[in-house]
Amino acid sequence: MFTCFQGLLDAPIYWFALGSSTLAALVMLWTLWSQQFPGKRFYVITYVGVIWTLLMVGADGASTSATCQQGFSALTWIGHGLAPIAWCFFIFAYVDNAEGSRQREKAVALTVLPLAIFAFVATNPLHQLVYSPVSLPGSVSPPRYEHGPGYYLIVALLYPFVVATLYCLLRGYRRAKRAAWPLLSMLIAITLIPLMANASYVVFGFTVFGLDPTAFMFTLGVVAFSWLAMTNKTMDMPSVGQSTLFDTMSEPVVLLDRQRRVVRSNRAAKVSGLLSLPGFAGDMIAGIEMLRRQQGNDQIRSHGRIYEPRVQAVANPLAPHGPGIGWSITFVDETDRIAATQALEEALQRADEANRAKDEFISIVSHELRTPLTSLKGGLALALSGKLGAMDDPVRSSLNIANRNGLRLSRLVDNILLAQKLDVQALELEWKPIDLHQLLSESLEENRMYAEERGVQLILGQMDQPAVIVGDAFALRQVLDNLISNAIKFSDRDGTVEGSLVASDGRLRLSIRDQGRGIPDGSEDKVFGRFGQVADGGQKSTQGSGLGLHISRQLARQMAGDLFYESEVGAGSVFHVEFGVQTNKDAAPKQPALQEAV
Repeated sequence: MFTCFQGLLDAPIYWFALGSSTLAALVMLWTLWSQQFPGKRFYVITYVGVIWTLLMVGADGASTSATCQQGFSALTWIGHGLAPIAWCFFIFAYVDNAEGSRQREKAVALTVLPLAIFAFVATNPLHQLVYSPVSLPGSVSPPRYEHGPGYYLIVALLYPFVVATLYCLLRGYRRAKRAAWPLLSMLIAITLIPLMANASYVVFGFTVFGLDPTAFMFTLGVVAFSWLAMTNKTMDMPSVGQSTLFDTMSEPVVLLDRQRRVVRSNRAAKVSGLLSLPGFAGDMIAGIEMLRRQQGNDQIRSHGRIYEPRVQAVANPLAPHGPGIGWSITFVDETDRIAATQALEEALQRADEANRAKDEFISIVSHELRTPLTSLKGGLALALSGKLGAMDDPVRSSLNIANRNGLRLSRLVDNILLAQKLDVQALELEWKPIDLHQLLSESLEENRMYAEERGVQLILGQMDQPAVIVGDAFALRQVLDNLISNAIKFSDRDGTVEGSLVASDGRLRLSIRDQGRGIPDGSEDKVFGRFGQVADGGQKSTQGSGLGLHISRQLARQMAGDLFYESEVGAGSVFHVEFGVQTNKDAAPKQPALQEAV
């Protein structure tokens, strides 16, 4: 068999076939490297079949040996069988995106059918069905064949694949966009030209250099398609994706050339009415600048929408640092954002007005309540003193209840006014030395009667002394009274409340510890919030205004300290008022100095 290859390079016809197959191989490799499209593996198989056919047809035509001609002729049919089948599968994958379906059947068709045809042709000397005896290759070069019934049987097996290919392409016209019609037409031409060349060869004996022209025509068609695939972006995903993104963007986008003329615009730009604005037709960039000057801002109005144009120069790919090739203008729709901003500003303004009205209402109500409350408390105190005469026990009991509730209401009004002043930072404090040991002892002593009524014992724990801070004694005493009364309120009968003073690491800490039910985790906002109360056992709120701890923390912080707590449910709580020691005696009055007594 190797002797059949001798002398082939001396025949011009073989050089023609070799050049055609080399061109096809180079185009195939370039396409594999540079392109991505559906059915790529079938496309490669088609190329392999065509290249194989070209080489075998050229060898057949260049050979002078009858045996070699018969061998090359038989081998040619492997490519003859492979190319139309692979091309059919490629078209279905390319046009219908059916690459992943019926993989096993396709593999069988691509292997079994070409090999069966080759075996049938190779055994022709035995059955003489493909070529008649009088037309078998001999000494004539190129050879001439007279086809037998077996040849037409093979054609009948392969032509259905060609017909299916044409059917798929024609069906693609119905659903494809007009932009894809030239590509479909090229694919139809690539399919029809080899078919017509083969039919002319079979029926009329038409040849090219005495050879079957089918392979040559198919090669030209496939090479033409490869060129089309490299230049046409119909199936190129990045290009198609970018085009689709451009056309489906919600923002209007316009592309201008060097002469500032509109060369492309997306669907949003066309329906927005921007392209018909005055001054946009000739020079859109100049029109944008004109409208900006007229409106005094960067916004452009069209059809009830507000747009902000963003101009981006497009660089020249061949000279990135030189003059650009045009501009891209994106019109960002700011209508909803502007409307939302305006609505938010109006809402904030309404909230601010409502907050001011609330503060004014609280202030007015509180001040209006103080005058009658003062008279009420004075009258009740006078009556209870006995200066107005003796009274029966039921009357005294009722007056005592009224007096307690009057005092409670008075404290509530005072707390509301104080909380309001703290929130607007309108409370003025006095800055004088305060003996923390004395202040804590006095607060515990004055709350002892309330503790005895509740069955709670007050004790004085660790007392590091001397310790003096500079601050407002009345405000700090109010903080301690709130903490101690709360500890008593939340303690069980026969429980204890302990007050202590600890100096450590440059910090002074006043602590009030109780043995109550404790505070659940995550309740800090409720504990220190305005009108916030922690539920009693998870069922009801403890009686009170919910302002005491809020005011206490604000007061502590206004004196450059802090108020925080540690708690464990079922084991009690401890509230700490902590101040940092500050030795600078010349501190500003509103930043109270803290110092440890010497």
